[in-house]
Amino acid sequence: MSLWRIRTAVEDRPGSLARVVDALAGHGGNIVGLSLHTDVSGVVDELVVDLPGDHGPALRAVAEHSPTGTVTAVPAHRREVGDDVTRALLLTERLRSHPNRLPDALAELLLADEAHWTNLTRARDDGESAPGTAMLVPVGPLRGVLVHRASHPFTWTETSRADALVRSVMPSTGPVPADRTVRTAEGVELSLRQVRESDAPALSALHRRCSAETVRNRYFAGVKELSPHMLRVFCDSERGLTLAVRPRGEEEPVALGHLMYTLDPGVGEIALLVEDPWQRRGVGSALTRALTLTAADWGLAEVRAETTLANTGMMRIMRRLGASVRTQGTASGYVQTRLPVAGALRAAGREARRGGQLARLMGHG
Repeated sequence: MSLWRIRTAVEDRPGSLARVVDALAGHGGNIVGLSLHTDVSGVVDELVVDLPGDHGPALRAVAEHSPTGTVTAVPAHRREVGDDVTRALLLTERLRSHPNRLPDALAELLLADEAHWTNLTRARDDGESAPGTAMLVPVGPLRGVLVHRASHPFTWTETSRADALVRSVMPSTGPVPADRTVRTAEGVELSLRQVRESDAPALSALHRRCSAETVRNRYFAGVKELSPHMLRVFCDSERGLTLAVRPRGEEEPVALGHLMYTLDPGVGEIALLVEDPWQRRGVGSALTRALTLTAADWGLAEVRAETTLANTGMMRIMRRLGASVRTQGTASGYVQTRLPVAGALRAAGREARRGGQLARLMGHG
């Protein structure tokens, strides 16, 4: 028997993982470890499998159940078998005593070939020569850790794990506040405040002022009044966060932004409602960046937005931040945009990673 670390994209539908497990079992495979990742290709399953003899037939069987047909396999070691959370906690404890050994800890966390301290500008140039097999983990304004792994590309989930390990040993600046100010590309200051039950009249008035097309783009249906149930959902911290957007010094909200938890591990969902006169003025972009910042503070690996091909504003915002777009059926017109949180923050400001530094991202229009 030999131990292999196998990765494959799996369709996001019931029974998909079971078919992969059955394929491995049919070739005598014994699964001793399993973790889920999110990436541009969708859900990626990583399985540590004990396989007898030649592993090739088992990999070909797994590939038949992958939507991309791509499967990677690298030899695994017995010491790698274990709980990912436990390993991360032990690394965090070790780093508190020896923070300068962060490269070694990141290499161990990501099962990488090597990791070393580097200048951020030089590291970006080095990383671009090997797409997917090099990952830059910023640690401060000037330096970071460059991690290399030739066997298989890093996933969005691994990027989020690396970021979380760095933040766990860096000095804390406190949680990102829910109530704050952002600035649009036009220089307009917007006040963001978490929705409260007392906001019901103002939010209902906002919905009535929005055109039918704007409301449909948000809810996929005609909604002119904010129902008591909708307000309870917006105010429920167990479901996520809803922010009301007001021009600085004014009382009436002109937009709503939602970051809601989903059933997918490490994934949040973003939705926006922007009053018609305020569209195409940078409000949606500023609000989306603020919500992505919150997603990073929550430790999410990815944010998604469900929309339609007709909602060109939302599509433009998400694409500008680096989201991938997937059409859901050829005739439905619905699309899903998927944005890696850590990648979006690096694109907005590579040197910004944590707390007060991240807050500076929100000043970009």
